[in-house]
Amino acid sequence: MSKKILSLISVVMVLAMLAACGGDGGAPATPAGDGEWKWERKIEIVCPWGAGGGADTTVRQFATQLEKELGQSVVVNNVSGAGGVSGVQYAVQQPADGYTWLLCTPSPMLAQITKATDFDVYGNITPVCNLVWDCNIFVAGKDAPYNNYKELMDYVAANPGKVQCGVMSLTGLDGACVTAAFGDKIEAVGYSEGSQLNSDVIGNHVGLACVGPAEVLAMVQSGDMKPIMTCTEKRMTIAEYANTECAGELNVDCFYGPYRGIYAKNGTPEAAIKAFEAAAQKAVASTDFQDWAKSQGLDQRTGWMDTATYQAQWTADHDELTSLFGS
Repeated sequence: MSKKILSLISVVMVLAMLAACGGDGGAPATPAGDGEWKWERKIEIVCPWGAGGGADTTVRQFATQLEKELGQSVVVNNVSGAGGVSGVQYAVQQPADGYTWLLCTPSPMLAQITKATDFDVYGNITPVCNLVWDCNIFVAGKDAPYNNYKELMDYVAANPGKVQCGVMSLTGLDGACVTAAFGDKIEAVGYSEGSQLNSDVIGNHVGLACVGPAEVLAMVQSGDMKPIMTCTEKRMTIAEYANTECAGELNVDCFYGPYRGIYAKNGTPEAAIKAFEAAAQKAVASTDFQDWAKSQGLDQRTGWMDTATYQAQWTADHDELTSLFGS
């Protein structure tokens, strides 16, 4: 989000971490209610996007580790459509019994704010914990006549209306990044398939794309794509992006990136939420999950947020996005 919101949430996270410390050696306290809820059957996590994308790979990595903590199987159910809103709707139609959870990002909430949907995303789900916080980057095809942000903007000034930016969701955070970075100078165009967007970027049929860094890493490594700018506060640590200018150093306020976390339908028992949060914290802290996250460039921002911190983030982003994009 914006630097102001990121700073606010950083303070909240520090306070939450301090509050969680106690006991011998300052070890984190176990969330209240852990042990009061007993898992008796398989757990379902709804993913509102299709297989193979960033949300899907994140939740499947998490589910593998979560099974070890819960002692029950965890299944992922992909229910895609309407920019993620269809999956949210499906999740809130299930019983609030602690056995159905939702992997979500702010994108469906943004769809509500921009009135792309009349479904009340914000009012129907409760943040439980955040798993990872991804970022967006702008990439172009290898033959594009610009190699960095300045060259891009010079080209746009000389060729108004010629450059468009492909996104997977016009009403999502990638669409918001385009608006924040370029205003009305570059138009965002929506794609339904990531493979088609990648193909169009490589073939110079679309001059730019706003995507997740892991999603196009192989194409950057092969030289078919080149990064133009990362939507991050600092330069990324992944070698292929380490020399790419970041929005922070360019003073371009387009830090929107999907944090991916777990939500519960309103009315889910508090004991189940607390028990899930405790198990999720261990799953995310596992070596396997952390190694995977680092390999995907997901160590750029602090990922884990407990329930209190995540709810503060969700509320702050709702207010900010409403002020920026609400009508």
